[in-house]
Amino acid sequence: MPDDVISYLEQNFPADLEAVREFLRQPSISYTGEGIAETAELVRQMIADLGGAARVIPTAGHPLVYGRLDEGAERTLLYYSMYDVMPADEPGWSAPPFAAEIRDLPFYGPSIIARGAVNTKGPTAAFFRALRGYKAVRGKLPVNLIFVVEGEEEMGSRQFNRFVPAHKELFADAEAVLFPFFEQDEQLQAFLTLGTKGILYFELKARGGDWGGPRSRGIHGCFAGWVANPAWRLVQALSTMVGPDDRILVEGLADGAVPIPAAERQLMQEQADLYGTQSFLDAYDIKRFKWPGEGVDVWEKLFAEPTLNIDGIWGGYTGPETKTLLPHEATVKMDVRMVPNMEPDHVVAAIRNHLDRHGFADIEMTVLNKYYWSKVPLEAPVTQAMLRTYEQLGHRPQVQPINPGSAPYWVFERVLGIPYITGGLGHGSRQHSSDEYCTVQGILDFEKSMVLFLENYPQVAAAAAGSR
Repeated sequence: MPDDVISYLEQNFPADLEAVREFLRQPSISYTGEGIAETAELVRQMIADLGGAARVIPTAGHPLVYGRLDEGAERTLLYYSMYDVMPADEPGWSAPPFAAEIRDLPFYGPSIIARGAVNTKGPTAAFFRALRGYKAVRGKLPVNLIFVVEGEEEMGSRQFNRFVPAHKELFADAEAVLFPFFEQDEQLQAFLTLGTKGILYFELKARGGDWGGPRSRGIHGCFAGWVANPAWRLVQALSTMVGPDDRILVEGLADGAVPIPAAERQLMQEQADLYGTQSFLDAYDIKRFKWPGEGVDVWEKLFAEPTLNIDGIWGGYTGPETKTLLPHEATVKMDVRMVPNMEPDHVVAAIRNHLDRHGFADIEMTVLNKYYWSKVPLEAPVTQAMLRTYEQLGHRPQVQPINPGSAPYWVFERVLGIPYITGGLGHGSRQHSSDEYCTVQGILDFEKSMVLFLENYPQVAAAAAGSR
């Protein structure tokens, strides 16, 4: 255990906490561009302050920050994160979203309320403070670091997904990837995921046309006796895609999907028996799951099956009071979460073919974003180093076979050919929602876990290489 470094972090934590809050006060909203350039420069400066070489790389969208810190170590890790956040326009914030105020939360105590507190500017700033502390005590880190920090993750990592394949030489000496994150849930249970689902995000639009419906503008609702309604047409098309039991009816959508490997399913069985599901229902204010059953059967629905989700649907008049209208178009935003070995282009074709076969060839489909699924082996040194870190700090982590969310990890696996891990102690929640937060204690716990992981990784990697 790096007790000297941990003692330093404890003694200097007030300064670290203020540095995290200062970073959170800088807006960096990917969809509007507000504060993006300023935040990219702050990240570049954080790398430079460690003694690294860093630059802000312009792209066709938001810039990437790339840097290197050569410590003369035998092993090199690639640090990945993002500096962009979602807009903070939701109602219900109890504090200004970019003030980074500290409030006492039930069960958690002092916590920072801020957009990006957990996703992901809080962990980003805390990681750099942990590195600063380590170098202050030991002089240099136990690994070399390559940094890549993007500004479009909330938009689908559009430039990152192009940049890395086009510049693989910049990452050639990295042997694994670390994405530091607060990985304790609402019950403060530490967890670790062995990959991520893929995502296909798309839009369907029904417009008036040859099939009927007004073509250029909405008309008075009284004419519904004569004129077909694009909103009804869209609803009817959607009703063919999912059955009353919520099972996906799109033919071929799940082609290629494979079950969870036996060893991972056994691990999931043990986790389900140990942790159950009630804490999830309580944390998200949900009365019951949509599937019957319990234990591993319910867990398998989340981790082993694809989903087809409606993110939002609109058309016609949605304002206050009344206005009778027959709209000329209606739109729905949807996503598919893909498990191994589903491929997004095949899913696109399956949805298009389904709509055409069911008489909805006129409905337009626009693909907005896609990530491939990705997996990391449980036995990979980077995974084992994070597990050892949790255990050394007194946590028995919950291991999930895959993250039900999505991230651009396929770039590391498919393009760079290296494993990755998301991890770190600390708790935060309500990302993409009002009152996003992270706990103050969690920031310090996170810093400790990061310095311990950086020491564990070269030891575990060397032992693995020796056993081979």
